[in-house]
Amino acid sequence: MLSTEFRKLKSTGFLPSIVIGGILAALIPILNTAARPDTFTSQTGPVLSILLTANAQMILLLHLILVICGACTMFHTEYAGRALNHMLALPLRAEGLYFKKAVILILCFLLLLTLEAAGLSFCASRWFGLSEDFFPELIRYLGSIALLSLPTILFMLLIALLNENMWVSLGIGIIFLSMATVLTDGPFALRLVPFLTPFAGLEETCTVLAAGDTFSGDLKNLLLCAVAETIILIIAAIPAARTRRYTL
Repeated sequence: MLSTEFRKLKSTGFLPSIVIGGILAALIPILNTAARPDTFTSQTGPVLSILLTANAQMILLLHLILVICGACTMFHTEYAGRALNHMLALPLRAEGLYFKKAVILILCFLLLLTLEAAGLSFCASRWFGLSEDFFPELIRYLGSIALLSLPTILFMLLIALLNENMWVSLGIGIIFLSMATVLTDGPFALRLVPFLTPFAGLEETCTVLAAGDTFSGDLKNLLLCAVAETIILIIAAIPAARTRRYTL
């Protein structure tokens, strides 16, 4: 059950780190707008587009750093003291451990998005005024980012599962994250690589909001590919977990 996984994480500081990191990320648009209110209020266009263009990339970067650290922490608790060996000696499905941790990390990511939504909503109400289109656009943006980030979350957990050394997993995650910040303008196939997809989707979302549209062709393709990647990673996790059971 998930309660068992939460008890394992209790002594690691995982949940407080997620909450504190989420609050800090949510404060980015507030502090940025408070420091330069005239710069933002003088711009024309949808309010959400203005706020996202200025702040969303840094917020997403912090969110994914928390995902990387969270995934590494989750499996480090299993490998420390060879606890995973004892766990997998029980008559349990090896992949069950992976999927429980995936559910927890996804729920934590949704919490991060909720805090981000609160920060953006505060900025909009405080400095711009809430239009009737703001919350539908915000929900559409958050849903897109959540779906586009699923492959990244599952991929990072898979890396953490396959590497007993936490620092190897952390290094791989940081390398992919570094690539994501500079390669989002590459060909479409490159943007389907985990970690790149959320940033590519973020750019498309900002473009769509600025143009006053609902979805662009590229954004729809990214969302469909994210669904396909999620399914592939879920399927891949099953043999990976079962194979890992016999290689410890």
